[in-house]
Amino acid sequence: MTEYLPSPMLSPILGGPILSDRVLCGPIAGSKRFTGPASPETARAGIPTRIRTKGVGVSNVDRILEGAVDIHVHFAPDPRVERRGDALAVARQARDMGMRGLVLKSHEYPTQPVAYTVNQVIPEITLIGGVALNTQVGGLNPDVVECTANLGGRVVWMPTYSAQADRQHKGLSGGICLLDERGKLLPEVQEILGLIKSHDMVLATGHVSTKECMVLVEEARNRGIQRVVVTHGTTSAFWTGMTAADMKAMAEMGAYVEHCLHVMMPTTYRLSPQDLVETIRIIGPENCIVSSDFGQDFHPMPAEGLRMGIATLLRAGLDEVEVGMLVKDNPSRLLGL
Repeated sequence: MTEYLPSPMLSPILGGPILSDRVLCGPIAGSKRFTGPASPETARAGIPTRIRTKGVGVSNVDRILEGAVDIHVHFAPDPRVERRGDALAVARQARDMGMRGLVLKSHEYPTQPVAYTVNQVIPEITLIGGVALNTQVGGLNPDVVECTANLGGRVVWMPTYSAQADRQHKGLSGGICLLDERGKLLPEVQEILGLIKSHDMVLATGHVSTKECMVLVEEARNRGIQRVVVTHGTTSAFWTGMTAADMKAMAEMGAYVEHCLHVMMPTTYRLSPQDLVETIRIIGPENCIVSSDFGQDFHPMPAEGLRMGIATLLRAGLDEVEVGMLVKDNPSRLLGL
């Protein structure tokens, strides 16, 4: 879990202060459109939701949210931390708010079986699963990638909590590095990339270092892998020093750069919306994706959090077409929806 950070801070992406009053916030209840829980399951979990209403009275924010795809959603159960809701509750709220799809992510286990099962119960929204290559699934394990693909999983994250760079950021030793002593990708990484290519899966960079990201994205381009995303680039900036220029360079190699709303929250890194918008403009909105990375017990449910993020980015200077590109068009293209 990310640590609390004092404010003001300096942005490692652009420089300059991150002001404590420039955070993503806003209530759910009290809104004129708030109607309470949409199902007994969300009511039992104490999870508020919004009921989608089309036509007169629907705000621009709600219209942009309709058809959105969040590529970074956490859910219960989780062996490490409390989560806000299970996959059923998360999916029901997203469906009720008009979203098109969610990518379920776990740091510990493959999520495609969960996505498949929830899709049988809630067919109105597309849930997509994948696997993060952490020690719990054997690390850089081609077999688990093959299994995930055969089950219909679409996303492969390189190591997250097991990544050497992630552990170093937390003051821990050990961890998985994608590179050998010469700076070349390990043979098992090469094998995994071959599987991603053959199954037309999404390669996500995970929590590895900036150098590892660069080498990985370059090799993916050389192999002709079409679906590549730099995992939460603006969050990684606080861990690995990744800059906007680094992100732009990887976008020029064909990768989308993901920006998670999680980075603006008061208990994480407090990146100002204005700095996030400036970073997106440097890279180009056509090369970026905005997701939530929500599911934490102390954050909004993912669908409501994405709605808040859309409203915040509009207030920070992006126009409706740009925000629609970030939360609908680009994630849909990445996933082949």
